[in-house]
Amino acid sequence: MSVNKAYLALTFFFASALPLPINAYAESFSFSGYLKSYALAQDSIPIKQMPIEDNSIASITNNAEQGQTSSIPANFQSQNALRLMASYLSSSKGNVEIDYEIQPLYFSNSDMAGYYNQDNLASISGTVSLANNQYRYKDLNAVLTDIGNNGVVLQNLDRFNYQYSNQYGDLTIGRQVLSFGSARFINPTDIFIPFAIQTLNQEYRVGIDVIRYKADVGDFAVVDMGLVIGEGGKKQNIAAFLRGKNSLSGNDIELIAIILDDAWLVGGGIERAIGDFGFWFEAAFMDWQQSDTSESHNAEGLSTNPLTPIETVPYSESYWRSSIGSDYALNEDVIIMIEYHYNGAGSNNTDDYTKLATQAPYQKAGVYLYGQHYIVPALTWLASPLVSVNASAFYNVSDSSVFLTLSSETSWSDNVYSDFGVYVSHGESMIYQGSSDNVNYSFGSEFGAYPLSIYASLRYYF
Repeated sequence: MSVNKAYLALTFFFASALPLPINAYAESFSFSGYLKSYALAQDSIPIKQMPIEDNSIASITNNAEQGQTSSIPANFQSQNALRLMASYLSSSKGNVEIDYEIQPLYFSNSDMAGYYNQDNLASISGTVSLANNQYRYKDLNAVLTDIGNNGVVLQNLDRFNYQYSNQYGDLTIGRQVLSFGSARFINPTDIFIPFAIQTLNQEYRVGIDVIRYKADVGDFAVVDMGLVIGEGGKKQNIAAFLRGKNSLSGNDIELIAIILDDAWLVGGGIERAIGDFGFWFEAAFMDWQQSDTSESHNAEGLSTNPLTPIETVPYSESYWRSSIGSDYALNEDVIIMIEYHYNGAGSNNTDDYTKLATQAPYQKAGVYLYGQHYIVPALTWLASPLVSVNASAFYNVSDSSVFLTLSSETSWSDNVYSDFGVYVSHGESMIYQGSSDNVNYSFGSEFGAYPLSIYASLRYYF
C-alpha cells in the first residue's frame, strides 16, 4: 500500500468514528477535530510597467504603452479544512498524538491552482500555511490530488509524536509544534516556520520533526532542549536548540541558543508588568556562514514571473532582529497594543526585496518581512460575550507601505463559530521592467503587492 493510500485509510478510519461520542472510548483515548470553510475574494494586484531598455524601433513603438498598469487577475477562493486529532494518554506507557488535515481548495484563477499543484505553497497573495518544509525528516506529498484546472486537495500529517513523562521532565519524539518568543506579533527568536501575517487559518502552528526534552528545574524555571531533524536527515536540514525560562521578581525571562549547519543564533526576551501596562522585549543575533556548496532551496521571490520561485544564493552575513512593545486595558472589554520591530535581515531599499527572498534568513530562519523598521498597533474589543473584534496594522517605515487587518468572531454555540475579515494594503505597486534580454518583476513597496482581500468563514469543532 502506498504512503498516500495508507493515510487515506487512516483518514477514513477517523471519519468513521465521528458519530461516536468521546466517552465511547477508553478513558485514555481522546478524539477531536474541526471542519472549517473560508470564502475569500481577492482583488487584482496592479503591476506598473516601466519603459523597455532598448533602442530598437519596436521598443520605441512599444514605449507608447509603457508606464501603464497591468495586473495579476482578481480571484475567488474556497479554502476548506478537515482536521482529525487523536491522542492516547497513559501515565505508565506514555502519550501518542496524531493530527492529520485535508484541505480542499478551489481557485477561480486556474494559475493559482496550478501554482499549488507544483508544490510551491507560498505566493504574494497566498493565505494558506506551508505544510511541507525542510524541517520534516520525511513527509507525505503536500498535494494529495488536483481537481480539474481550478482545484487542489492538500494534506498535512501535522502531528505524529510520542511523549514520555516522569518526575524529571518530558521527552517528546516526532512531529510537534515548536515556537519561541516573548513578543506579540513578530518573534525574532522564532525561526522554525512562523505564520506569515496574511495566513487565514492560524489556529495550529505547522509541525516539524524534533527530539525534545523539557524539564522543570524550579518552581518557575524550565530547561528546554532539542534536536530538529529535517529533510532526509541531511546536515543542512538539522538544528539544535537550548532554551531556559524563569520568573524572577515578576519578570518572565527567556534565553535561547540555536545552532544550524551554517548559522547560529543567540537571543532572549522578557515580559513583565509596569504599572497597568504590559511590557515585552525580545531580541536575537544571528550569524550565517554559507558557502557556494550549500544546497539551494526554492524561494518565494520574483523572477520572470511573480508566481515562480527562484533559487537561493549563499549568505554569509550577521544581523540583529528585535521587538519591543506594550499593551494596556482601557477597560474590561478593550485592549490596545503597540509593537516596534527591527529587522536587520531586511533592507530600506525596495530594489533589494527581490534579492532578499533568495537569501538564507528567508528560506531557513523564518524571516518574512522585507523592510527594516516596522510599527504594529493593534486593538482587541470584546463587543459582547459572543462577539469579538480585532484590528491591527503592519506599517513598513522604510517604504511607507501598510497592511491592515480587521476581523470579527461570533460564537453561535460551544462548537460553532463564524468569522468575517478584511485585509487592506497601501503602497507602491509591483513593477514590471523588460529589456531585449530579459523580463523582471520587482517591488515598488512591500505591502503594495498585497491584494485587497475579504473573507468569511464557518468553523465547527467536535
